[in-house]
Amino acid sequence: MLEIAAQWDDEAEVWIATSEDVPGLCVEASTFDELVDVAMELTPELLELNHVEISGPVSLHITAERTMTAKAA
Repeated sequence: MLEIAAQWDDEAEVWIATSEDVPGLCVEASTFDELVDVAMELTPELLELNHVEISGPVSLHITAERTMTAKAA
């Protein structure tokens, strides 16, 4: 299973994903679902380009983090 970390960037208003397991992966998208779709599409290509050998389907574990501040009542 390959680990991917996703974080919300408040300034840019996008999700950003990177991974130590997938060399070169740096994805940004306006929604989390879009981020997942792009990461799923790019991961096999990046693994091949970086000569990372994995046989069969690739499992991705995407951990998302978003920090927000709630207004006081």
